[in-house]
Amino acid sequence: MTRPPDVHGIDPSSVTTPRQLAEQLERLRVRAGLSYAQMAERAGRIADGGRCAALSRASAHGYATGAQFPTPERLLTYLMVCQVPLAAIRPWMAALERARPGRRSAAPGAVRVREALPHRLGVRLPIEFEEARDETPGYVMRDLDEGLRAALAAASRDGGFLLLNGRSCVGKTRTLHEAVLEVLPEWWLVQPAGPEAIRELAAAPTPRTVLWLDELQAHLGTADPLTEGTVRTLLHAGTVIVGTIWTTEYQARVLAPRRAGDARGDEERRLLGLARVFDVADAFTPAEHARALARAGEDRWVRAALDSADTGFTQVLAAAPDLVRRWECAPDPYAEHVITAAVDARRLGVHGPVSEEFLRAAVRGYLGDRRAVAPPDWLRSSLDYATAPVRGVAPALMPCTDGDLEVATGYIATDCLLQRARETRRVLCPGDAVWRALSEHCHDPADLQRLARAAGLRMRYEHAAAFHRRLFDRGDHRGAADLAEELIRQGRSDEAFEVLRPAVHADWHSDRARATAQWAGLLAVRGRTQEAVDLLSAQGTRPELLKFLVRAGRTDEALRIARRWAAGGDRAADGHLADLLAELGDEEALRARAAAGQVNSTGRLAELLARRGRRDEAIALYLPYVRTERGAADRVVELLVEEGRVEEALAVLRPFVAAGHSRAHAMLAEILVAHGREAEAVGHLRAAVVRDPNLHEQWAQLCPLEELPALAATGMWPAIARWTRLLAGHGHLDRALGIVGPMADGGHVPAARHLTELLADHGRLREALDLLRNRITSGVLLRAWWAPEQLTRLLFAHGLADELRAEVDAGTAGAAELLGRLTAGGTAPAAAEPQRHRGYILPEYGGC
Repeated sequence: MTRPPDVHGIDPSSVTTPRQLAEQLERLRVRAGLSYAQMAERAGRIADGGRCAALSRASAHGYATGAQFPTPERLLTYLMVCQVPLAAIRPWMAALERARPGRRSAAPGAVRVREALPHRLGVRLPIEFEEARDETPGYVMRDLDEGLRAALAAASRDGGFLLLNGRSCVGKTRTLHEAVLEVLPEWWLVQPAGPEAIRELAAAPTPRTVLWLDELQAHLGTADPLTEGTVRTLLHAGTVIVGTIWTTEYQARVLAPRRAGDARGDEERRLLGLARVFDVADAFTPAEHARALARAGEDRWVRAALDSADTGFTQVLAAAPDLVRRWECAPDPYAEHVITAAVDARRLGVHGPVSEEFLRAAVRGYLGDRRAVAPPDWLRSSLDYATAPVRGVAPALMPCTDGDLEVATGYIATDCLLQRARETRRVLCPGDAVWRALSEHCHDPADLQRLARAAGLRMRYEHAAAFHRRLFDRGDHRGAADLAEELIRQGRSDEAFEVLRPAVHADWHSDRARATAQWAGLLAVRGRTQEAVDLLSAQGTRPELLKFLVRAGRTDEALRIARRWAAGGDRAADGHLADLLAELGDEEALRARAAAGQVNSTGRLAELLARRGRRDEAIALYLPYVRTERGAADRVVELLVEEGRVEEALAVLRPFVAAGHSRAHAMLAEILVAHGREAEAVGHLRAAVVRDPNLHEQWAQLCPLEELPALAATGMWPAIARWTRLLAGHGHLDRALGIVGPMADGGHVPAARHLTELLADHGRLREALDLLRNRITSGVLLRAWWAPEQLTRLLFAHGLADELRAEVDAGTAGAAELLGRLTAGGTAPAAAEPQRHRGYILPEYGGC
């Protein structure tokens, strides 16, 4: 048998055009020693077996000469005929996609993943050894690598968005780079300079492209942020989007409670919801540590990192401990505070570089009287110290240029120093001089918005107003309502009036309704009530207009307007009219509308009657809607129970119970227990919980005590919570903590919250407070958004004003309000409870 000729130059990864693909296919045919006729004959045999598409002699000739462009199915047949191994098929398919006519093969500036330099992608350079400056530390496999690489492979088929979440210097970027390099080495990689470059890629997407978004937070919360729509466009085009984000940045955007009117926050939440998130732990797991030990004998970097007992493995490789020491052990206070000023600027919300002018002005706020003897070159020498690379890795402050000159135009504090500051300086609020420097020398609108919020949370209202004023002077009216509120607080109503004027008449923005209500109030104070009415009417703020008219004593006019709106058939407008009639106590008008079938008015009338003690009439109004309007059955049952008509209440519930409604089961059990029929309730729930896991909580609260330990042992959280509360209440707190502690450490959020409650309720308040502060500082638990509220409520409940004031200085949400209440001798606001919607029997509301 004749041996096929040895043909060199077969490399599908080099293909970018149809001509190059044809040349490679011809070389493949020659190497296989096949004529076009032989290829067709062999393809026929393969196709008859159902293994692939048929391939004619003419087609084989066309593909090899460039006269025809193959489909993926025909290319697979061609490759199988030429005996290309299955493991080598993938590069050829990639070559086919790149060479497809009419498609741009690569975006401007794109490089092959295998050719991308890691340090340019954000992978930190390792610490230097004099004897090994040109070597690179090996990669220690992480436990998440297998899942991450499988997700990348899946994303390569139809597009995907993968996001690595973790603290600074934990190896996010290196882990991501190693995964992309392993799975998609021949793909194009685009590292965009800004949002415009991302939009350009979305407008003309290229095949087999990875969009690299290290430090994703830099693309969010800016004046020109990355949007959900752009990400969706790229995903539909098959782009693989990969990125990293800090835990604190992710938590602040995704898991914090929503704020009304926060359109940008909702947009960021939806965008991040498109990503598959992988959490990168701060420290190595036992398995990762074992893999590192296996490499230590041949890798000096791994050995050095393992030898550090007090710092994480990845942090040592990134020289984080040395950078921290360079800051905290600076040779003089000027160098220390130059770094501190830049770090605090980032901590308070400045995402871009800070200027030398800012540093010069801000450092005065840290130095105090020492600035009187400062040497003349203190700023230059301090910047030289702060920008010198530490162990060949990175400086404490990273110089930034304008792109053309080698002269630094600003400085950004290194990530690990920001993380350190969030731990050691969390409750340290900068002085007035620093806030003034930020107001005078920060210019980015998104930075100014974040600074205004940071100042407001810390009760630095005058500085918050200054940031809002800067935004206002730039034509950004989103903070006009906050600025006006501060001006009114200071008794400067005339200035507030002028601030609100352009904001009210500007194009729509998230805060315009609030600004409009404020301006209308100021108009009324000036005796210009009709202008206020015209304004509210023109801008369509219906509830505000009705409230304003009632406050102004123009009730008849409010009713006339509300009736006109409701006549249009809009259900929301009908609700506004019903609200107004109920507020005025107009039973006759509500009854007339209820008789006409207006469900909103029916509900408001029923509640009005119930408040007046006429429950029987209220029940009669609700009963026709029990099966058609959600919430009606709940309210009928409650009213019947209040009237002592328990059996009738149970009769209303039983059809819903039979239909399997969880809420109905729970209500039935609650009623039975409340009326001394606990055994009946237990029997009912015992049977129902088998079919409905939504009843776990009710069953855990009612099940017999002797069954509770076994129920908790099954892992049912409500049972565990009840059991551990009982243990703690009977003097076995340590045993209870031993149950919930490991669950909390493993990321079980209800267990983490319950753990702090147990500690606080049983005399170990300080431990509970420390635990909550650690969660806030470290962000170890992504869903620890509850920790700030629990911390501040505990401080309030125990009268710890100084510590609550420290939380104000830390910018902890809710601390300022509670400190004001504590100082005034008030009580804490009620914790958020599910809204019961009395009288609202609309379908969108919950119930049976």
